[in-house]
Amino acid sequence: MLIIRWINKKGSTKVVKFPPSRAEIRRFQRAVEDVVSFLKPRLGGDTRVKIISHTDADGIAAAAIMARCLYTYNVPLNVKFAHPLKPDEIAELGKGNHDFFIFLDQGSSQIEAIHKFILGRKRDVVVIDHHPGEFPDHPNLAYLNPHTCGLNGAKDVSASGAVYSVVEQLDRSFRPLVGLAIVGAIGDRQELFSGFTSINDTLIKRAIDLGFLRVGEGLRLIGRTLNQVVECLRLMTRPYIPSLSGNLSACRSLVDALGLSPSSTLAELGLEAERKIKDAILAQVGPPATNEEFYRRLWGAIYTLVTEDLVGPRDLGEYAAMLDACANLRKPEFGFAVAVGDQSTQSEALAILNRHQEQMLNVLEWLVSHLDSFKLTPRFRHIYFGSLVGPTMVGEALSLAIESGLVATDRPVLGITEVSAEELKVSARSTPILAAQGVNVGRALAEAAKAVGGNGGGHDVSAAARIPRERMDEFIAKVDQTLSGGSE
Repeated sequence: MLIIRWINKKGSTKVVKFPPSRAEIRRFQRAVEDVVSFLKPRLGGDTRVKIISHTDADGIAAAAIMARCLYTYNVPLNVKFAHPLKPDEIAELGKGNHDFFIFLDQGSSQIEAIHKFILGRKRDVVVIDHHPGEFPDHPNLAYLNPHTCGLNGAKDVSASGAVYSVVEQLDRSFRPLVGLAIVGAIGDRQELFSGFTSINDTLIKRAIDLGFLRVGEGLRLIGRTLNQVVECLRLMTRPYIPSLSGNLSACRSLVDALGLSPSSTLAELGLEAERKIKDAILAQVGPPATNEEFYRRLWGAIYTLVTEDLVGPRDLGEYAAMLDACANLRKPEFGFAVAVGDQSTQSEALAILNRHQEQMLNVLEWLVSHLDSFKLTPRFRHIYFGSLVGPTMVGEALSLAIESGLVATDRPVLGITEVSAEELKVSARSTPILAAQGVNVGRALAEAAKAVGGNGGGHDVSAAARIPRERMDEFIAKVDQTLSGGSE
């Protein structure tokens, strides 16, 4: 990607990023072919494969795509869902009896430990990831990472999109799985106001051309096809609207005032009814909350599956939310089971989504009542959740708070929560506008966590870290220093 920076007359820096060129996309395609060439001779039935994938919608979708591919080739496999593994955990993996390790949606920042404990034992490794990283040349290693091709892994392609690119190149019979690639991109918030970019855009167009996907417009609310309209509005968290979200009577009054059937879903009510609800919501919220960003979160493109090759919700926004809910409530196996085609697990996965929405409502209600608890440094704002909010919920809560206009977007936002008596989890969220100005929370958290004996990293707009509790203040100071461009 071409990046141009210049200083204007007022002394401020202007950053303009141009879309990826065809050359960058061709580099990605060649990298896909390299991974396919590495995989093909290792797809024998006696190869014992261990898949290690990140615990979120993108990671679950990526694992499901790869598992369905390997299953077709009768390859014995075992799947582990985890947050990016620490060196000692990777060392334990290397002691196992697997011949082949596939890291999905992680691995780039852990390549040193992978090299030492797995490649060093002459085991084969594939890393398909979209987080920044540098890779060594090794005969037993193949990798696919958009950053090494000049693409941006935060918006141009998700891990599931990268995995899909590999399996589609391996055999076109896997093309119906493109829906899961789009689910992963939606789950990782890679859709911009103008739509998807680069590889993601290509996958969307291909899915439409192949007849697997239909794109329309409407209210982008989770539950639009699953719940009656009043309940759908009550469970609304993206965006979160304090006067409606969690308020059953207010939601019922809104629907009654519009003369709509309360027993129908949004999808059943139709587009004109959805427009009436949208206008009523915007009128109730009022300016300045109803800016362009808020509007695009509320209303926009709706992606609908029209293939029966995938089990799960037809609305891909709901599909992504279901997988994330399973991950956040520590039941990723249910989302994975649905994604690999187990119809019997869908009802439980959707029940988990419902529980997750209820819990997130409580988290956001708490956050709204504690907005004055945010502390400011020169470069970011942060809030300490303590043990009140689980570590799997914080990042999503921050994203929803930003998207709902609850928190200012003039600087990145960090949320800190307890993992144990000794360890804290830090989640960071930023915006594409800040990223265009050179703000990179992934790099900042990686450097700050390393400086205090922890570990972390991620994208320019979203990242996480785990740090020793007693070094929290030192970590905060280091993040501020790193974001300001300073170093030790």
